[in-house]
Amino acid sequence: MSDPTLPASVRDLEDHRRDVSRLKQHIAEMSVLATGMVADGTRALLTADAELSRSVISRASPLDRFDLEVEIEAIRLVAILQPEGPDLRSMEAALKIATCVDRIGRLGYDLGRYVVPAPGGSDAPIRELLRRMDVKARAMVVDAIEAFLAGDALRAKTVFSVDDEVDALNREVQSKAIALLRKGGPDADRLAYELLGARHLERVADNACKIAEKTVYAVTGERRTEYFPALAHKMPIPDERGAPVPPREDEPTTSERQSS
Repeated sequence: MSDPTLPASVRDLEDHRRDVSRLKQHIAEMSVLATGMVADGTRALLTADAELSRSVISRASPLDRFDLEVEIEAIRLVAILQPEGPDLRSMEAALKIATCVDRIGRLGYDLGRYVVPAPGGSDAPIRELLRRMDVKARAMVVDAIEAFLAGDALRAKTVFSVDDEVDALNREVQSKAIALLRKGGPDADRLAYELLGARHLERVADNACKIAEKTVYAVTGERRTEYFPALAHKMPIPDERGAPVPPREDEPTTSERQSS
């Protein structure tokens, strides 16, 4: 509750700030549900666990409710606060980030549906690559959400470089799975689902990047093309004092990247 001794305008501002904070926390809780669906969906795919698959699929309705509640609350706050500048950017970012989180949960839902009976015969190197993709992609989501909650643009930008690692793992899965599919055999269905699984995990990472992108926009007002052009993953890394370290002499400047 607000301090009753404060002027009404100050109390209203404090109440609205609490409302915005609750909205962000609601999105964070939604992200826990969504990343849990990805983790369990991947495990169900890799172990052919039908019970775990059903568990993941059952979480679609709670995810829908989260998404609807966040949307309603964000629209309500926009109507009440009529925000401008950074406050408006934050509200816009919250809506876009909630959409990304919903998509992440949906990708987990689909992973949980890709269960083929009798796990024997699945390629061990492909399973290991998928596990690594799952861990990295979910970590990206966690980092992006935590950056959003903290209003930390520098931390949000660190998410982009990990996307390259997830993309590389996806290419490895594709190469190995396609080679095995060309040989033929009884595991074609499983390999096809594992290819789809890798693609879904790559999309989880892409949505984490989108969350990070919207976080940077909310905090600084920068669009992605302003700080993440052709060689975006080679962004300046902050030193121990938090100041960005300038790029190496052999790296192109932002203007050079944009003109290329």
